[in-house]
Amino acid sequence: MSNEISITTLILEIAISDIILLYAAYISFVVRRGLTVPLYRSRALWLGTSAILWGVFFIFFDNINAAYALFGSYHLVAGTVFYVAIFLLTVFAFFVWIDRTVDTLIRLDFRRKNILGWKKVRPLYWLCAVLGFIFYIFSTEYYVFSVVNYITTFSVTASSVPFLSIALAYALCAIIVGSIRTHDLTFRSHVKWFGLSVATLLLLFVRDIVVLPNIPVLNALPYIFFAYFYYRMARSLVPVNKLRLNQPLQ
Repeated sequence: MSNEISITTLILEIAISDIILLYAAYISFVVRRGLTVPLYRSRALWLGTSAILWGVFFIFFDNINAAYALFGSYHLVAGTVFYVAIFLLTVFAFFVWIDRTVDTLIRLDFRRKNILGWKKVRPLYWLCAVLGFIFYIFSTEYYVFSVVNYITTFSVTASSVPFLSIALAYALCAIIVGSIRTHDLTFRSHVKWFGLSVATLLLLFVRDIVVLPNIPVLNALPYIFFAYFYYRMARSLVPVNKLRLNQPLQ
């Protein structure tokens, strides 16, 4: 029964989510070649790169044994380093992307009006993110290598999830307010889907705090929605106003 559950989870999380993410990355890189606005070209590059990182991360997320299997007799240390590195690289890149997104929303406002005090609160945003990363590393040492000391024990007790969740919740509010203010309809549509992906990631972190029934199908749905929002972000960058050959010039 457990094997069936694992297989179902892998199919839902890896097969479906990764296919959608890779397709979103493909669309982003293809569309980027035809975009002329630097802002949209930058978004397409960030989107494609982030989609690939998340695709790799989903393969090993909640399946650290797969990371161990890559390194043979050195599987414990190398697999853990590999697993932690994927998490840190993927989530850190996502947090940087969030930071750049809110900054872009501020710059798109001709009055450069601040969004929920972002310019002043940004250091706290990064403080929560960095603390979350640090606690994640030390808690991994506690669970995997059984390293028990004051630092690892405190890291497990404090947990990285609350800090990352606080940073994501604040950023999500800033993205919502900024997307409402912006007059760039293309960027507003793009950021709307980006905000939904941030909300989904926040949901995944909060799910680790709140104990929910272990239903594989329901547990896998957030990953699929997350990938779908990436696809919609990529589609939002596709130019829609194309000149037909038989369209008369005005």
